Order: sequence, then C-alpha cells, then structure tokens
Amino acid sequence: MLVDASYAMWEAWVYLDKLASESPCHGMMRQRRHEAGRLGLVLTSLAFLLWKALPALPASPTSPAFLCGPRPGGPRQPNDCLVARRPQVRGSVTRITRSAVFSVLAEEVNNRPVFFFGEVLIIVVLSAAFEKAEKWLRKKLKASGDTTGGEILDALFREITILGFIGLLLFVLTHLLPEDGPLIDWGTEEFNILPETFEYVHMATFLLLVVLLFQGVAVLRISRETARTWAYYESTRAFGKDPLSIESLLVSEGYLQRSASPDDRSDQLEIDESMSKIELRALKKFSYGETVVERAALRSKYVHKLIMWRAVRHGFLFEGAQSELLASEGVIPGLFSFEAFLEQQLAQIVLSLVEVDVLTWLYALVLVGLVTGVCLSLDWLNGQAMQCFCSWTLAAFAFALSIVLEEDTYELTPRVPEDPRQILRMFSGTSIQMLRRASFLDSTLAPGESRGGRRYRPHCPGVEGSEVPRIQEAKKQEPSNFMLVQEYTGVFKLLCFLQAAIVSSLMVDWLNGSIHGWDRVVPFTLAWAEWPLMLYVLIPDLVRRLTVRAVVTRTRSDNWFVDKQRGLVRKVRITGIEGLLRGCTRLIHLQGMEARAVMNGEPWAQNMAIAQALTGRSAESLNKIAHADAIGKVKRGGDIFDQLPSGFKTEVFSVFASWDARNDGSVAASELAKNMELMGFMATADRVARNLIRLVDDDGSGLLTWRKCRSLFMLATAARPVEERRRDLETFFSRIQKETPHRATVFEIATALPLQISPDDLATLMYVHFGRVKPSVTRAEFIEWIEAIEESGILTKKA
Repeated sequence: MLVDASYAMWEAWVYLDKLASESPCHGMMRQRRHEAGRLGLVLTSLAFLLWKALPALPASPTSPAFLCGPRPGGPRQPNDCLVARRPQVRGSVTRITRSAVFSVLAEEVNNRPVFFFGEVLIIVVLSAAFEKAEKWLRKKLKASGDTTGGEILDALFREITILGFIGLLLFVLTHLLPEDGPLIDWGTEEFNILPETFEYVHMATFLLLVVLLFQGVAVLRISRETARTWAYYESTRAFGKDPLSIESLLVSEGYLQRSASPDDRSDQLEIDESMSKIELRALKKFSYGETVVERAALRSKYVHKLIMWRAVRHGFLFEGAQSELLASEGVIPGLFSFEAFLEQQLAQIVLSLVEVDVLTWLYALVLVGLVTGVCLSLDWLNGQAMQCFCSWTLAAFAFALSIVLEEDTYELTPRVPEDPRQILRMFSGTSIQMLRRASFLDSTLAPGESRGGRRYRPHCPGVEGSEVPRIQEAKKQEPSNFMLVQEYTGVFKLLCFLQAAIVSSLMVDWLNGSIHGWDRVVPFTLAWAEWPLMLYVLIPDLVRRLTVRAVVTRTRSDNWFVDKQRGLVRKVRITGIEGLLRGCTRLIHLQGMEARAVMNGEPWAQNMAIAQALTGRSAESLNKIAHADAIGKVKRGGDIFDQLPSGFKTEVFSVFASWDARNDGSVAASELAKNMELMGFMATADRVARNLIRLVDDDGSGLLTWRKCRSLFMLATAARPVEERRRDLETFFSRIQKETPHRATVFEIATALPLQISPDDLATLMYVHFGRVKPSVTRAEFIEWIEAIEESGILTKKA
C-alpha cells in the first residue's frame, strides 16, 4: 500500500512536468509550484524514506516491483521510474486523465536527495525565523502601547492565512482533479493555462495586499508626527512668556503688540508682578480668510492652524453640540484629551485602509478593467506609459480631494472673535495641563483663590473686565455641497487601494524584466516617483484632514455619536483617568523617596545645620558636594526618561506643565508643596518640596525646571527597587480613611484621591483589571491594581 501511494505521487509529478515543459512559462510554473507545495514535499519525503526502509515489501500488480530500480529485461532508463501511464491522444490536443505535480523535484529526490532535503530544511529555518520576527514585532508594539500597529499586524497575518487556504484550494482544483472536468477544461490548443494563471493571479493578489498593508503601516508611522503636533496644540497656553504661547505667536505674526501699561494690577489679581505693567494692543483683525486662495495661504501659518484646531476642540469640549453629548456620558474636560481622541480616530481611519471591503474590490475591478481595455485598444500606447498616466492622475485626484476636505472642514469650523485679545481670553485656562490642574485644585480652593496661582496675564485695554467671549457655531448650509464622512472614507479607501494596485503592477513589470528602451524606462521611472509623493505627503495629509473632519461631522441624523464615536470617547476617558492616577502615584513615590532619605540620613534630605554637625564640614563644602551629586542625579534620571515610550513622556510633561502656573518653565517649592498637601501630606509638604528640589538642583536656582522634574520623577519611580515603591503604596493605603483596617471601598479610595474621578470610574478600572466587580479591595489588591496602571495601563495590558 505504501509503495502504491508513493508510486502514485511520483506518477502524478511526471505528467505535470511534461505539461510545464511545453509551456513558455516553464521556469515560473516550477517556481510557483515549489512555493505552494511545501506540505506535499515534506509528506512525499517521509513516504520516500519509509519506502527505502522497507525494500522487501511485495510489489503490487498495479505498480513496478520497485521504484527507480532496473526494469526487468533491460537496463534502467532515465525516466523509467517516472513514466508509468501514457497520456491519451484526442485529435491534436494532448489530454491526460490526471495532472502530475513536481516531477522535477521527484528527480531531485532520486538523483540528489541531500540537495532536496536541504531545501526543505531551508524552508523550515525561514519559517522559524519569520515566527521569531513576528513575536519580536508584537513585543515591541505592546511595549510601546501601539494597539493600532498590532491590529495592522493582525490584518497582515489574517490575509496571509486566507490567501494560504485559497492557494491550497486552487492547487487541489488545478492539479488533482481530472483535466476533462468542467472546472478546468478551459485550456488552449497547446496546453492548459488555468493552473498557471490561477497561481499567477493568486500571487499578484497577495502582492497587492502586502503593498496595501505596507502603505497602512507607513501612513500610521508618518501620522504619529501629526498626533505629536496635535499634542503641542492641546498643551499650548493662551498667555505666557513662552515663544510658543498663542500670545507670543500672535505678536510675532503682527496681530498684537506688547507695550508698557500705566496700570499696576498685581495687587488686584494673582498676576506675575513682572508682567503686570505690560498691555496688549490689537493691530489687525483675525480671520480664517475670505477666499479659497486666501484660506490656503493662511493655513500655511502655524498660529492659524493652531487657532482653528483649538476652535474645533473648544466646540467639541465646551460649547458645541458635541459637548452636550459628552456631558451626557459623564466626560469631564480635565479628564479628557482631545488629542488622544483624534489619535484614536486617526488610527481607525488608517486601519480601515488595510481592511478592504467587497465594495472597494468591485469598484477597483471595474476601474482597472476600463483602464486595461483602453490600454489594449491603443496600439501606440505601452503599459508603462499607461501606468505613469494613471499614477499621476491618482496623485492629482488626491490633491483635489485634500482641498475639498479642507474647505468642508472650514465650513464647519466654529468662528472665533476677530479681536486677537478676545481669542486669548476665550482660550485662557483651556489647555490640557490647566484643565488637569483644575481637576486637582477645584475641590481644595479657598473662596476667591485662583486655580492658576500667580500667573502671567498682561493688561488688555478695551476688553478687560468684559464677558468672556464664546465661539460662534458655523453656518451650516442645507443641503450641503460636500459629502458625508462615510462617503469621504469610501473614496479615500478606493484611492489607496488603486495606488497599491499601481505599485503592484510596477513590481510585476520589474520582476518580468520587460522594461527595455527609453520609451518604457522613462514612464516606468516617473510612475515610481509618484509613490513617495503619495505615501509621504498626500495620503498623510488626507488622513489628518479626514480625522479632523470626522469630529465636526455633518450627518443626516444625530446618531453620529452613538453609532461611531461613543466607544472611542469612553476609551479616551478611561485612558485619561489612568493618566491622572499615574500622576497621583508619582507624587506618592516622591514623598516616599524623601521620607526614606530622611530616615536614612542622606545629605540631600537633611537640614544644613544638622548636616554640618553630623559631618563636620562647612556649608560651602556641603554645597559643592550637593551640587556635584545633583548633576549626577539629573543625568541618571534623564537617561532613564529617554527610554520611556512617547506617550509616557507626554504624560510626565503634562504633570510638570500643570505645576507651571506662570508658564515660564519653572516651578517654585511652594507650588510643589501645594500638590503634596493635596495628597494628604499636610505636615511635611514644605520640607518634602524643598528637599526634592535640592536633590536635582544642579544650577543652584532653587526652582524645578522641566529638565530637573523629569529626572526627579524617574529617580522616584523607575530608578528605585520595586519593594520600596510598594511600601510607598502601602503607606498611602494606610492613610485612606476606611471603616475596616484591611479593606478600602471604591468610595473611600475616590475620596482620598484629589481628583474629579467618580467611584463609578474607579469601579470600571477595577472591573477591567480583576475581571469581576470589586466593591472593595485589600492592601495587596490595591497595590496590584496601581502597579498595573503604572506599568502600561490596564486597557493596553488587557488588549
């Protein structure tokens, strides 16, 4: 039986090789079948080895006495072991009763078995390497928190699996069924081309999807830069000395002028005394532009893009129709990052580019069929010229679509006041760090106390004291001349799919070696030159504009929030709560590090007089030692910070920016002490603040700058042993006022945290982490939960 099975496999290989040898694509057919038949190769090899191990089995009457041995009555012929059943002849067309497979490889097993099994070994090694690379890539994506990259990777392997099964099915249908059957009896007079064309189309389709997935990954990587720009927009303060504040940008663009003010208002308001005698005067009005050309020119300016983006955000969070829907979901602006919401929306759009639906396939097939028909009907036009024409036509269409999207977004963007000073007043206190500062301080502010502290605020004559302006909703034209977001998305998907199809055709042409002569090389090169322009400029620009357009969406009903964006809003809201909790735990670790240093008698945590008495050194000597130690600490903490993912870096900076009420890049000890008091460390807050700044005060200023702050956070968290950090959390747990000493309820934890976080939000986070409802937690469960939030976020970890 084993010999019959082996003989059948060998015999099947013979006749397919005879057909392949008659085909003009003999080499390509052999290569394709070699790639598609890995499993068949391994199984046949095992059968061959088993047969070699059992040479004494009796021969079957329907098979030779032995494989590849000398035939009775004469010497062995080169193909005696392969030819056993002659084909049937019908007229001038050669027909066989069954297709054969891999006859050439069968000869390799017979003549050069070591070479054949070496090929199988190479395939196994490549498969193992591919699997290792996949695991490494998934690990990197998980560590960076890039869930969208993981979804794109899942889409890639899903397409590989589907196309693998399709390839197996086509392999079986085209090689193992009778050739006279109706499924594959569509060959020409010379040979049956269906097996070859099926495999060719299958490989070309796989190449198309790989190019499409590569485009998705590239666009996602490039769009991350756009997300960073949005983060800068969201954190930009209205007033301030910072050159990137909206006030400074408006001054540099000629909209405002700073001048001396005769009024000193530092005693009336909590305003920085150094700026109380400066006033702002409006020089010209602000507008988005009256014509398409003017708007396009203005949008090239950074301050213009920033103000339009902040206007969209302001309407989304505070005054627009979307803000009412957000309020119904329990969203607090201080706990919600508009930039993170846009980034999630952007990721969904990029992911939709690689998940091609049936409708996109059909539209693309129709368009490609029309273009192919035109190309075949024109004898003077070669394929490379048509590819060049189609690629640059696609680029022109993408540019036009970008302009249409921008004009549509302009039509729906809320209008801001014409007076630039009123714009500053409207956006004052709405940056993400000031909103989060308010979420910390609102519950502890005394009557009349400002949530901003002593802050920078110049005088604005003529508008000072008037009501804070509100944005004006854009006038919506009904019916609109523009499309809906869903229609834009469909066109965009088709555009990217056609781009991938053109690139795939260029790759096929290059592999076929058909590019000869200047009339083919020149258009072929120009067609390739269009892809980088589309991939690195036009498509990312379309993604950015489509993302913003989706926020100010125009729909025929009010269900846009319920159907499309409610899930994203909830996810960003929970992510924002996690970020604020991490900010609280960083303060807990700062206090714990300082308290342990005091107990251990470390120099930076001791009073100068006590340190002099204990060491016998002078104050000047101690200061030099502290300065040198601070330089080393700042460098060590900065090196650790540089290794963090970008999301965590932004989060740490948001904490520092919320402390920097004056927006001058520095935080005084009193501001840091106020945040320590919020965490319940009332008695030691001033001492903790002074000691922590002394630890990293490498310039002797006594102020906490961003460079020092990031190092300080790293020294209190990542640079310390895990056991020390757990003891910090245990100390905080013991400070929570609770009815039972060993368990804390969700309500008790929410009360102990200086945040506008409801018990329901904390209960949601606990449910996601523990997988069940937890009305209360023990000390160990509380530490486990907080550590999960500190590491990478509960939602990312569970995903």
